[in-house]
Amino acid sequence: MSFKHLNLAVPDVVQTKIFFETYFGFQCQELKGDNIIAILEDQDGFILSISNFSKNEIPQYPTDFHVGFVQETPEQVMAIYQAMKADGITVGKEPRNYGGRGTMSFYVEAPGKLLVEVLCITAD
Repeated sequence: MSFKHLNLAVPDVVQTKIFFETYFGFQCQELKGDNIIAILEDQDGFILSISNFSKNEIPQYPTDFHVGFVQETPEQVMAIYQAMKADGITVGKEPRNYGGRGTMSFYVEAPGKLLVEVLCITAD
């Protein structure tokens, strides 16, 4: 079994769609309705849907909830960080190594207050 699909509820489908296309290489396969749902797919076949079925409600994720995008190298993590920073996105602290976890990562808030971790595995 493999995890190959996730739906994220967001207040602005188009803005969030552009974020995932720009920084994580997703391609929009379908955009339905008036800012209702976008179906995105990455190069590995992962399907990410971004939706706002209830236009009057702003989704609220729990404090610890986040999605992660694993990169192959620390350089890729840094390149995404630098690109976001150059585009004026508040990225917070520079990527750093977490020795106990064996990762290098940073966190950023995507449109809609969705927490995203960008990371790579640095140790076995």
